[in-house]
Amino acid sequence: MGLINNIYMKKDREKLLRYFQQMKGLEESARDYYLKVSRDPLLKDQETKDTFETISREEQGHADIMAKIISLINNNI
Repeated sequence: MGLINNIYMKKDREKLLRYFQQMKGLEESARDYYLKVSRDPLLKDQETKDTFETISREEQGHADIMAKIISLINNNI
């Protein structure tokens, strides 16, 4: 029974890792997009640029959270 439980735990762990790695990738893509918008020379309004830059930093924070979760899964499951 122990071997079967280990197999299921490994599959669950792999599924969790894939999910959070995808989420991290999405957060990083969003970060890059918002940063690109904030640096667009065609965008003249500084307040809008600042807002997009702030959102970009927030997305990086989300990516950092996903990285921490991935680390927890790698180290504890």
